[in-house]
Amino acid sequence: MSLYHQQIIAIILCALLAFLTIRWYLWGIKTYPLNTSARKKRKKGETIREWFFYTRYRQEIPKFFLGLYFVVVILNAAAILAWIVQHFVGPYPDLGHKILVCLGVFDGIWMFLLRLMFWSRDGDMPYERWVPKKRGMPPKRRK
Repeated sequence: MSLYHQQIIAIILCALLAFLTIRWYLWGIKTYPLNTSARKKRKKGETIREWFFYTRYRQEIPKFFLGLYFVVVILNAAAILAWIVQHFVGPYPDLGHKILVCLGVFDGIWMFLLRLMFWSRDGDMPYERWVPKKRGMPPKRRK
């Protein structure tokens, strides 16, 4: 296998790592404010489209993290498509290398910044910093 074909393998692995990492953070964010019963009710009957686009969890996930998720997915998919296009047009090994480096830098930066946002001394994920936990029913008003 040539170095040129190892580029697409590295790009796909980088995209897979990015996808799994962002999904892992979003999984924690979406499950933090919900109790077990609510989580099971929402999960029941969830379609692939709802799973991919997080349509059932729009209230729990902050817009910033949802936007970051879509940016990461779109840019990683665009990098794979750009490499495939340059392969059939060219091939241009230097351009493929630049695509790989740019994708690696982008993914490395957002993963590092996200890790900093969720850093804590004790090692637990401080989801409460970004997502408020709902505590049951609101208190009743007295007349």
